Order: sequence, then C-alpha cells, then structure tokens
Amino acid sequence: MQAIKIKAAASLGGAKLMLASGAMALLLMVSLLWVNQLQLWQGLAFVAAGLGMFAGWAKLAEPAYFLQMDDLGVQYRHRNGNWTLPWQSFLYSGIPQYEQRALAYIGFKVTDYDSFLQHLPLRFAVRIMSEQRALYIEAVRQGCESGRCASELLVEGEHFNTSKQQYTGIKAAFAYRMQRLSAQTGFDLFVPVTMSETDTQQLCQQINQARLQLVQNTVT
Repeated sequence: MQAIKIKAAASLGGAKLMLASGAMALLLMVSLLWVNQLQLWQGLAFVAAGLGMFAGWAKLAEPAYFLQMDDLGVQYRHRNGNWTLPWQSFLYSGIPQYEQRALAYIGFKVTDYDSFLQHLPLRFAVRIMSEQRALYIEAVRQGCESGRCASELLVEGEHFNTSKQQYTGIKAAFAYRMQRLSAQTGFDLFVPVTMSETDTQQLCQQINQARLQLVQNTVT
C-alpha cells in the first residue's frame, strides 16, 4: 500500500507568520531611532510581534502530517511523539458524538489492545492523557446518574489485564481510559482534528475502506 498522508492544519502558515512578525519587530526597532521615549502602542506592538514569532515557531514545530496510512496501519503523528494502530487492531473509525453534536475528534473502535499498547511510548501516552483530559472527564460524567460516581471513575487503575498480558503504571492508566471512553462513546482511541465535519467524515470513510482492503488482502 502506498502511504497516504493527511496534512496537519496546525502546521500551515508557520513560516509566513514568523517572517511577518519578525519584519514587524524590525520596523519597530528602526522606528525607535527617531523617538526619545517608547510609546504605549510601540510596546504593545513589540509584544504582539513576539507572540506572533512564538506562534509561528509553534506551528513549524508541528509535524507536516498528523495522520498517515500505510502497510503498518494508521499512524498518529504529534510534535511530542506518535503511535501506530495496526489495521487488524480496530473495527472502524468514526466521529464521536455528544448530545447529538459531533466532537472534533476521529475515534477508533479498538479490538486488540495489546498490539497497540505494547508499542505505545510512555511519555507520549502521558501527553495524550493530559491533552484529552477534558474529553475523558466529560465521558466519565456521562456515565454517572449523579455526580457522586465521577471521583471513583476518575481513579486510574495500577494494573490492567488483557487475555495475553498484564500492564502496570502509565499503560495501565491509559488502557483504563480507553475502556471507559469506549463504554460511553463507542470509541477507545481518539485523534483531535481541526477539519470540518464533512472532511472528517470523508477521512473516516477513507480509513475504513483502507482497513477493509488490507484486512481482506485486496490491496494491489
């Protein structure tokens, strides 16, 4: 299968933003040669230029592609790491819903935790849990008839067992989250997206079609 790469919108425009902000800062510095005292608007403009350069740098730090499909499976690429979900390890992808509203994520219905967890980088797992904490808390809240059970469900287990292996520490906590998210949303694994709902739905269909072809060995 020829690799299919999906561009990350967050990485677009980083160079232009840095150049524009840098040019703005340079012009402001030159303008100071003709004034005796820094004006308020100049100070604010310097701050804006600095923030613009930082935002541009942050964009450039993002990977050019946030999702890749190849023979190995679906690969999620992040500036802090990446994970791979083999084709045989999930049933389908889709857009999670909350109160009949589409969430800005692609969800995966994972059927084989082991093939995913065994190769999940620990630091990246911590990063994902931190970034998706709001999603997890909301899923836990949905699972409670009253708010009393939320604190119990938020406790992450120190051990997680599958039919093949026992996990401890970070991987166990990550697996518990996957399990609880699945119980409330129907999806175990989530990838944030900045695309429109229509484009996201088309991407999910593309993933599902590629999975079906590879699982059935119909790719030429």
